[in-house]
Amino acid sequence: MRSAFAMLRVLGRTQAPVGVGRLAAAVGIPKTTAHRLLEQIARESIVERRDRKWMLAKGFHDVDRRHSDLGGAAHPRLYAVTHATGATLCLYLRSAEKLRFLTSTQGHRTARVMTAFEQSVAPKHPASAVWQAVETGRLASEHRVVHPECCCIATPFALPSGDIAVLGLALPDHRAVEALKRPLDRVASLIVDDVNRLESC
Repeated sequence: MRSAFAMLRVLGRTQAPVGVGRLAAAVGIPKTTAHRLLEQIARESIVERRDRKWMLAKGFHDVDRRHSDLGGAAHPRLYAVTHATGATLCLYLRSAEKLRFLTSTQGHRTARVMTAFEQSVAPKHPASAVWQAVETGRLASEHRVVHPECCCIATPFALPSGDIAVLGLALPDHRAVEALKRPLDRVASLIVDDVNRLESC
């Protein structure tokens, strides 16, 4: 398994197809082993053969690019809310049983009570609104549980790809956070619209 991942890393760093001999040498395994592993992972559409050489399959590159595009597409929406409210916003992608960070904006009101590091780790806390939203499948709120001076809300939403993203918002003021529940849902809808536009280009 380690050798297969090592070959994928080599292929990921190259722009052109690579021969089996070169891959085997780079990874330090026999050529026959490299060929057998490549054939196996080709059946999973991770790599493909071109003129007796190998490269990452197109879809394999697209998975990572799609998620980074989502963070880039969503960032202006998050920034607009942060600028208007002083809240910290974060966007995560649910990946198996983990959260994958995509983008965030740090608000001045939240920065008064939480360090940048605290703001970055709070959404990953099991009691966070972000995790509650993932588990329940709907908007969730958490008031001063993860951090004694901060309140959070988070809403999950489906992307056109079928993946689930979670948008979170944090402020020190309980009433301000509650008042932003509907606007947060609206921002999530706008992000989906932006992603649809990106994919249609």
